[in-house]
Amino acid sequence: MSQIPPSNDPLAAGGPPDAPRRATGRRAASVTLRQGEVRAQSMGDLLDPANKSLADALRIAFRILQGLIFAMVVVFIFSATQQIQTSELGIRTTLGRIEPGTLSPGLHFSWPEPFGAILRVQRTDQTIELTKPFFPNLAAAEEALLGDKGVGGLADGGTDTLDPDNDGALLTADGSLVHTRWFISYRRTNDDRSLRTLSVDPDAPEIDRDRVERQIVSSVARSAIVHAAATMTIDEVLYDQKDPNRKGAFLPINEVAKTLAQNRLEAMNSGIELQQFAKRLPMAPRRVMTSFSSVQTAQAKAKQAREAAGSEARNRLLKAAGEGAELVLAQIDRYEGELATGKTAESAATLERIHQILRSKPVEIDGKTVAGTVSGDVSVSLVQADQYRTGVVTRARADSDSFQAKLAAYRANPQVYLIGEWSDAVSSFLNRPTVQAMFLPPGLERLVVQINKDPYLSKEIEKGINEREAEANKNRIIQNRQRELGNQKFNGTSMEGN
Repeated sequence: MSQIPPSNDPLAAGGPPDAPRRATGRRAASVTLRQGEVRAQSMGDLLDPANKSLADALRIAFRILQGLIFAMVVVFIFSATQQIQTSELGIRTTLGRIEPGTLSPGLHFSWPEPFGAILRVQRTDQTIELTKPFFPNLAAAEEALLGDKGVGGLADGGTDTLDPDNDGALLTADGSLVHTRWFISYRRTNDDRSLRTLSVDPDAPEIDRDRVERQIVSSVARSAIVHAAATMTIDEVLYDQKDPNRKGAFLPINEVAKTLAQNRLEAMNSGIELQQFAKRLPMAPRRVMTSFSSVQTAQAKAKQAREAAGSEARNRLLKAAGEGAELVLAQIDRYEGELATGKTAESAATLERIHQILRSKPVEIDGKTVAGTVSGDVSVSLVQADQYRTGVVTRARADSDSFQAKLAAYRANPQVYLIGEWSDAVSSFLNRPTVQAMFLPPGLERLVVQINKDPYLSKEIEKGINEREAEANKNRIIQNRQRELGNQKFNGTSMEGN
């Protein structure tokens, strides 16, 4: 064992244990014991291993806590980041103040609450149905009947009186009552006006903002409908038809009410656009519903008759003159007007234009060259007229040439000419279908034969005669009909009027 070297430690000299510490303020010297070449551990190195493990665990836990705090800070900072959908409109707020401008669809960053937020506003169409404000109160069975048969199903049932507390109606300009239901759709515009104007608290939940908007749109729409109905008669409200006594332009009640409602929403700076403003199930009060239905039925039949007459007129015009019928009729009306006012020269020029148009030739009307295409029965009649005129001239010339030839033959040899003409006349007579020829024996001066006609031959002769007469009558009827139609077009009258 090695010896201990001399030490200056007062403990070794037998002094008080704390005297050197008080005197110098320093720690006492340590003692190192060696055995062989192995150095003994210090007091710090001889700490319990459990305490050292505890220190390491505390250090690791502190690092983890630091990481969690950092992650929470990052999550807090990015917690306000939101995705704006294509059907939405984004509005950014900072410290409760709505920032100008809007956010387009996509991912957007904002300060986290309570410093800021991103409000998403739906831009899809919102719908409102006004089923009760202007319609009588119906029982469940009546609602089902209304859905199955329409307003006509309410004509034969229920009460014909109105209770102001439960039944709704519109008052028209002529003092009548009318019932309607309405379907309205709207959407928010591409700005923040709906949040600034219609919601006191921009941070209010979406359902609360929707409720405020729906109440405002519904109130504005009801007011506009009442105002529009008060300027129209009951027929205009029910059937969207202009009253004959009304002056100026006419718009249906749904368009008038939509315009009024939109103007009021714009005046409120609401940021709302009305999309649909549809009137549904219009009906008169039940007390007079049957009478109104009768009038409507009569008007529908009259309209159908007018449309059928117009269609028949167009078909007849097309059949008569084709695509050029309207042009021909316009010139005919002009011709008659000029005749009525004594404009002889102008009427003659117009008549010549009509003739040119009927032959599908270009004409000049009021400084413009117009080429009318006339077809149909007019063209057929014109062709037949041209053929008839050509035939008459041809036959007249042939008769003239034949007469001149016969005259020359007669002057050359009258006896021969007369014999030839007599032979031709006898042959023509014998060739008639109604003539039966009998040849007498030579030398017989007189022969009387009383026999009946051949019944078969007589029947065939009569049949041929009837067929030819029928064909001639048919052609005559067709020609007369075509002549009458031509006269009607030029006279501006119709067969029904005659």
